[in-house]
Amino acid sequence: MGARRRRVGTLAAVVATLALVVAGCGGSGGSSGDGGDCDTSRGTLVVGLIAPLSGELASVGLGMKNSADVAINQANARCAVPGYHLAVQSQDDRADPQVGAAAAATLARDPSLIGVLGPFNSSVAQTVQPVLGEAGVVQISPGSTATSLTRGANAVTAPLRQYQTFFRTVATDAVQGPAAATYLSRTENKRRVAVVSDGKTYGDGIAEEFAKQLATQGGQVVARVRAPQGTPQAQVVSSVAAARPDAVFYGGEYPEGGPLSAALAAGGVSVPVMGGDGVVNPGYVTAGGREGDLGTSVGPPPETLPAAREFVEAYRRAGYPESIGSYGAFTYDAANVLVDSAVRSLAEDGEWTPTLRPEIVRAVQGFHGDGITGPLSFDRFGDVSTDAVTVYRVQQGRWAVVGPAD
Repeated sequence: MGARRRRVGTLAAVVATLALVVAGCGGSGGSSGDGGDCDTSRGTLVVGLIAPLSGELASVGLGMKNSADVAINQANARCAVPGYHLAVQSQDDRADPQVGAAAAATLARDPSLIGVLGPFNSSVAQTVQPVLGEAGVVQISPGSTATSLTRGANAVTAPLRQYQTFFRTVATDAVQGPAAATYLSRTENKRRVAVVSDGKTYGDGIAEEFAKQLATQGGQVVARVRAPQGTPQAQVVSSVAAARPDAVFYGGEYPEGGPLSAALAAGGVSVPVMGGDGVVNPGYVTAGGREGDLGTSVGPPPETLPAAREFVEAYRRAGYPESIGSYGAFTYDAANVLVDSAVRSLAEDGEWTPTLRPEIVRAVQGFHGDGITGPLSFDRFGDVSTDAVTVYRVQQGRWAVVGPAD
C-alpha cells in the first residue's frame, strides 16, 4: 500500500483547538459532527464502542458513549481523517460477558471498523479480548481495570500479555487496590479489615490487591468473604460481624455495594465501607451507601484538570442528560488516541482497508502524547503510564473528593 505516514503522536494539538470546535459538537446524543466543509468523499469509518448502555450500570456506559461522541464530533469538525467521516457505532453489552462477545463479533465484521472503545466491566473485557484479538482490531478500554487483562494471572512472578490488541487509558487494580489499602491503614488508621468481593473479575482482583497491600502496612484481613450475585445478604453480614472489623473493603460495583453498606449497618456493623472505582457513583448512595463510606477512583476528577475544562464544557453544551461520570474523560482520551493512530496508519494515498488494522495496533503501542487526563503512553503490556488515584468520601449524601491517595 506504499509507505506509511509517520509522525509523533500527540493530543496536545487536539486539546489546544477544543475551544474552536466546541460549537461543532452537535445536539443531544449526536454521534457525528457534520464536519463543515470537510472532504468526506471516501465514505465513513466506524469507531466501535462496547459498554453497558442499559441495566444497573447504564449511567456509566452512557457517560462513556456520550464522551466518545464528543471526541468524534470534534474530530469530524476539524477534518481529522482526510476524505472520511467518522461515526460511533455503540453496542450495549448489558454488563454481560457473552453479550459483550457477541457485540464485538458484530463490530469486527464491519470492514469500515478502525477500532473499539471499551468495555467497562473487566469480566466483559475478558470475553471481548479474544474476539477482537483474532480479528486484529485494536481495543482501548477506558474502564476495565483488572490487572490480569494485560499481565495474566501471575502479574508479578510471570506476567504475560496474551492480547497485543488490548490497551487501556485507565490505571489497573494493581495501582488502585494498594492505594486504597495504604490510605485506609495509614490515614484512617483502620487496620482490621473485612474484605468482601462479588466474585467477578474486577471485584475479586481489586480485593486481592487490597489485601496484599494491607498486610505490608501492618494490617490484617480479619474476614475474607466472596459473595457472588444471589448470596444471601444476611450470610455476608453475619460473617463480617463475627470478625469485628474496624472497616470493610468491598470489591465490586455500586448496585451491590450500596445495599451491602446499609445491611451491615442494620446488622450492627457500623464501620465504614471502602471500595474502588466500581462504587464511586451516585447510585451507590441512593442504593444505601452511608455517610463516611470511602472509595477510590483512577485519575483526578476531570473538572479539576485544566486540560479537561473544554471537554467538560463541550459535554455540557451538547445537552446529554447523563453525567460524564468517572470514565468519560478516559473514554474521550481513548477515542482521540484511536483517531490519531488511524490517521498515522492510513496508506500514502489515504485509502482505508481492513488490512491496515495491524498498523493501528502498532501506532497505539507507540503513541506518546498529552491527553486531558494527563500524559498518555502505553507500556509493553498495553497499560497506560499514568497511575494517579483519588480518594472520595460520602458526605452530605454525595461523593466528595478527599484528595490524592498518596
